[in-house]
Amino acid sequence: MKNIYLIGMPSSGKSTLGKELAKNLGFSFTDMDKLIETREQKTISEIFSTQGEAHFRELERKTLHGFQPDQSMVIATGGGVPCFFDNMDYMKKHGISVFLNVELNDLAKRLYKAQGNNRPLLDKSQSEEAVIATIKKTFEERLPFYKQADIQVDGEISVNQLLWLIESYVPVQ
Repeated sequence: MKNIYLIGMPSSGKSTLGKELAKNLGFSFTDMDKLIETREQKTISEIFSTQGEAHFRELERKTLHGFQPDQSMVIATGGGVPCFFDNMDYMKKHGISVFLNVELNDLAKRLYKAQGNNRPLLDKSQSEEAVIATIKKTFEERLPFYKQADIQVDGEISVNQLLWLIESYVPVQ
């Protein structure tokens, strides 16, 4: 079966939901950020600070294109993956893309709590208001790419609901 690509902002639940989804489908699960960190032997933040964002985005592209189509995988992408190169087109061509659209205030709370957890585009010393403003700006920039997903999920969703959406999905010709 085709791969399933979970896209959305950091802390939108891609990894948590992805693991459960993969288990239910009998698929393997991969978190792209963790895979890159393992291969590079650096955190995402370290890659950003030592080699720059452009290098990191190229690593993401190479990692994404390294997944073979029809591998029966659930892949949690990094938040920016759909926004660079031909990544969104690649995911749509080689699998089913699912946008996890979490309400911005919920997202901001999650990210503010996780500020120290390897979020390179957030300044760890920012106030909660500044974090919310950064998240909102980033979300607005990424939304046109996210909205290209095959399936869009607004708010919280159970694995069973997501399974139903994926199994019911019929590509538009």
